[in-house]
This record gives sequence, structure tokens and C-alpha cells, in this order.
Amino acid sequence: MTNPRTRAAGVAFASVVATLALALLLAVPNAGAGLVTNSPALTPQPAPHHQLSQSEQMPAFLNGSIVNTIYLQGNFVGTVNASNATFGMEPMVGQPAIGVTPNVYPTARATIPNFTVLVPWWGPAATPYAPAYYPAAYGIREMCAPATIAVCWDHPATIQVPGLGTVPLPGHDHLIGTAAGNKDTWWNLKVVLILNETYWPGINGNAHRLGITSIAALTAAQKAGAVSATLGTNDFLNFAVANASGAYNPTQPPASHALQLAEQMPAFLNGKVVNTLYENGFFTSSNATHMYRFGMEPLLQGAGIGAPDIRDPIAPSHEPNFIVLVPWWGPSSAPYAPAYDPAAYGIQLMCAPDSIALCYDHPATIDVPGLGVVPLPGHDHLITTNFGHQDTWWSLVVVLITNSSVFPNLAGTTGITSLAALAAAQTAGQASADLDTNTYLNFEVV
Repeated sequence: MTNPRTRAAGVAFASVVATLALALLLAVPNAGAGLVTNSPALTPQPAPHHQLSQSEQMPAFLNGSIVNTIYLQGNFVGTVNASNATFGMEPMVGQPAIGVTPNVYPTARATIPNFTVLVPWWGPAATPYAPAYYPAAYGIREMCAPATIAVCWDHPATIQVPGLGTVPLPGHDHLIGTAAGNKDTWWNLKVVLILNETYWPGINGNAHRLGITSIAALTAAQKAGAVSATLGTNDFLNFAVANASGAYNPTQPPASHALQLAEQMPAFLNGKVVNTLYENGFFTSSNATHMYRFGMEPLLQGAGIGAPDIRDPIAPSHEPNFIVLVPWWGPSSAPYAPAYDPAAYGIQLMCAPDSIALCYDHPATIDVPGLGVVPLPGHDHLITTNFGHQDTWWSLVVVLITNSSVFPNLAGTTGITSLAALAAAQTAGQASADLDTNTYLNFEVV
């Protein structure tokens, strides 16, 4: 369970500071049951720089008006598949998908309101989704850009759509039916396809007279056949609605066992295995060109090796390295093969490749020189400090392990489990140099 955090979510925001904690459970995830009082106590998050604060905020329509929402944690996929020994204790989380009923929930199911995304869907018969991906061609604006342009903060990068398969998350607007007491809340993602342009609200709610800016307007549009039925998903997002003065309560609701398991991941530190607890989404520090079609949303580029690193989430002196060890000793035509098919190479990984399951709060894809944008490869984690057991942002560094003899086992009894062992492997030509990225992850060593 993520702790409450100190937020600087825009200069007008007066955040409530509190502390929560986590019970470290090894139980099998269950469908939203087993809510806990969390311990031990975790530390508040560091105050974010302006770019991070902007990224965490997004507008939404509520009862005909626009409200500000502040995202406090990564999205949670409510589908957990059978465990796989190749990936240790990591929950095998499914893809966000339309029409899939969750089998686990991040908190008590009865406390989760709906978060409806309105997707423009009036393109030609062959490509009805075209307005969602090319709003400029249709003369519209969207609150959230499609994932082909930029992934909105703490949104999934892809979603499974019946008849289309797994596609980049389409551009959309946000609609909620409650402020949920201006408290941090888990919301279940719902999808509505806008079939008639006259009902599209735009980002200010004044694009058309019939624009959908309330649940009542949505219901009327559905009765008129101008939009689809509300389509359920297995995805959950976490945010608070700010009140008129900008205040909100960041104390998170009790976590289910499934959420707690997803948030925890092992890492090697000084030859031992330690537990890390993820407390926010990932951040990329490279800015894409701002586009008028997507309102005030900061357009952050995708995760990439060697990508420009220009806007850190916090002070660089407080960003230790988070080193991912990627198995890279496959054939010359596919050296990355062990990272995507570890069982074939007789190895186990801390984190599965995204082609299997996405680790919590990790990017789904990464831009690799010579390969292009690929699913995040399977990997192990190596850190060089516990950072005083304080929550902080960690700078992602990639190291390719080119000799299988130095790849660590999950127990940490062999292979590269410390900075000294990594340096020795690099000197011996068994691992690549450190490869910098533009990506930061947020967690605490517990």
C-alpha cells in the first residue's frame, strides 16, 4: 500500500500530509478481500519539481463542470494469471482489456467508483477510431493524447479492444460522477465510444451544445443512440479530485492483498536481496513538443536508452541509480532472446518481460538503439544504497549481461548482486557499460 505523500500538485494545491504503512504479505492475491491496516510506516514522497507536478494533474468533467484530478499511484490491472516459477514471486498481471471482468481488486470493491473515458469513434467504417488518434484531422481536442503521442500519467500504455487486439491507448476525455469526498480513491476504468461528433465535449466542455460533461448527459446520449453502451474493463486508476481551493486528502484507501503484492519487488543490494515498495508511476524526463490538440497536458516522451534527460522529477542529488540487469547472450541475430524467453535459457528473472506481464509502475516499452521501441525486456534489479529507507526517485540505468555465468540467481547467492560484482564483470567484458536512460522510478527500500 502506498503511503500518503506530501504533494506540490500545482502551486494552488494545499495537500494533506499523513503516513500510511504496508503489511508485507506473501499470500496469494484474492478478489479485493483481506484489506489491512498497513505497517511498517513509510516516509512521505519528496516534493516534486514543476514538471512532475504538472504531469500528475489532469482535468475531468463532473456535473457539467471541469475539476482537477491528482494522480497518486500507478494504474492497477485487475487480472492476475497463474504464477510462473520463471519469474519468482511476481504476480502475473494481465493486460488492460475492455470486456474483461477483474478477478482481483486494489481495495474494497464497494468503494470503487467509475471513471469513464469518452473516446471519439466517428471515423470511416474501416477505421472508426481515427479521431482518437488523429484529432487534428477531425478538428477536435482531447484531454489525454493517444499513447502514440504520449502516455498520460499513470494510464496504461495499451489496452485490448475486442475486434482490434492490443492497441495503444486512444486519445480521450475524462468523466466522473462524484468527487469521492476529495479523497484519494481507486476508480474502475469504463469506456464509452462517442459515435456522433455532436456529442463530443472537447477539453473545455463547450465544443458542442450536446457535449457530454455529466453522467446525466451521457445517459441521454446513450438513449439517443449517439454513443455506445458503457464498456467495462479490468483496469483501475488512482487519483483524488481537488476541491475548489485546490485541496485534497492523499491518504490512500486500504490495500488488497493483490495490490500489496504488485507493489513489492526484490532488488540486490550489497550481495543480499532486499524488498522495495513502489509508490508512484514512472517518470520520463524528455519532453515532446507540446501540441494544442491535447490541452495543457505535458507531453512526455517514451522511455529510452540514451534519450535526452532534461527535466528530473526531483533534485538529481537525491536520485540514486536503479540498475536493471538484462540477459543479453542470445544468438547474434537475437542477443535479447534470454530476456524474453528466459525458460529456454534456464534462468529466472525478478521482472517478466512486458510480453508476459508488466511489472508494477514500470514502463511498458523502451526505445533501444538498433531495435526501436520494444516491450520492456525481462530483467533483475540492482541498487547500491538503501537511501536511508526514504522514498525517492531512482534513475534507471540499463546493463546488458553478455555472459550467462555472471547472471544472478533469484536468491542472490551467485552472479552480479553488488556494485563491486558488476564492476568486475564489466572489466572482464561480461557485461556492457552503464547505459543511461531518461526514466525514473519511485520506490522505497523497506
